[in-house]
Amino acid sequence: MENDFLKKKDFLRWSSLKKTVWAMAVACACMLGTSCDDAEGRIEVDDTAPEQVTDVKAVSGPGEVTLSWTNPTSPSFMYTKIVYTNSKGEEQYMMVAKDKEPTATVKGFANTDTQTFLLYACSVKGNNAGAVEVTGTPDTPAFLEVVNTITVEPVLGGALVNYKNDFATEVVIALEYYQASDEGKSGSARFNVPANSEGSQLVMLVDANNEFLEGECVISLTAQDEYENASAPIQQNVTPLPAVKIDRTLWSFPGYVENSNDGTIGYSSQEAQGEGDKDGLKNGRVVSMIDSSLNTYWHASWKVATNYPHWFILDMGREVTIASVEFTRRQGDARGQTGQHIYTCTEAGASDPSNPDNWAWTDHGSFPFDPNIDTPQTCGLSTTPKARYIKVYFGTEHKGTGSQAMLADLNVYGAEE
Repeated sequence: MENDFLKKKDFLRWSSLKKTVWAMAVACACMLGTSCDDAEGRIEVDDTAPEQVTDVKAVSGPGEVTLSWTNPTSPSFMYTKIVYTNSKGEEQYMMVAKDKEPTATVKGFANTDTQTFLLYACSVKGNNAGAVEVTGTPDTPAFLEVVNTITVEPVLGGALVNYKNDFATEVVIALEYYQASDEGKSGSARFNVPANSEGSQLVMLVDANNEFLEGECVISLTAQDEYENASAPIQQNVTPLPAVKIDRTLWSFPGYVENSNDGTIGYSSQEAQGEGDKDGLKNGRVVSMIDSSLNTYWHASWKVATNYPHWFILDMGREVTIASVEFTRRQGDARGQTGQHIYTCTEAGASDPSNPDNWAWTDHGSFPFDPNIDTPQTCGLSTTPKARYIKVYFGTEHKGTGSQAMLADLNVYGAEE
């Protein structure tokens, strides 16, 4: 089915190009005085085979070859078609219209094998005088170099994956992992490595039930490109530092007022009237995120209309070392946010209790959130900070289909101090 889809996609792309080229030919024909028969509504165009392209060159790049050439001067020339075979053994083609720069970069090669390229100078209907053949040898693909830079070190609740990418192209690192003592406890992760970058990515080692793996873990890593080419896997064993769910007994939200929708120093707003209480618990309020019930939820105010941004500050009552923050959506409701920005602050950093804007916040960046699933979603903090306060900010860039943010449950994993 996938092959049929790709064939259909190629056919549509080819049909679209033919229509574009034909339209160009029609326009050129009319401008150049080519015969137009108004009576019959037909336009005659020159479809003779153009001369071949000349001065063809091939320049190597990482997993790619850049071709350049000189277009023919034949009046019937409309485009250059480049035919080659990709790393999966499939014949592919690219087309470059005559009004474009006569150059093309063919990407996605998985090795340094010499490649053959056929360049056809075509008329509007594809008529040509045969191919000009040129060979080129790609340099080592970026992903094959990046995989050799990967190192892994244990951290609280997971592993820190270090990498270096000296290439002007993005690479993907994919992980498969399992607990050495129980291979049934396993998981996977993947992340993008930006072009020309060196850094680290925290990967929380959790299973399908979002439970941390314990003891020695086996990690298999590959580097990949956007064309699904992948390196041979490398294996590394790590033993993460144990991470636990932080007890919520001392948790609160600064300035909390039970029966008011208005924001305080600890949150932008809450819905204290419109959601109603459930199971004897305060629904709609910020405290509904820490009441141990998935049937209740915090909801930004809507009776008094609000819109993004929304935010809240969690006070854990003591300092802990944080591995990750876990969010669970309002159950069965997909109108919520699509992400959140996370900040942390130490107890000493909260020097002005009346004005959190002046606190010494550490920015941990933005994390995606899928509002379509009911299961918990984990945001790993790569620096595993020590903090008492966590600020969660829902900016306009995180706006979902509704105007308010909402969450059913909030947890923090780390090491208690």
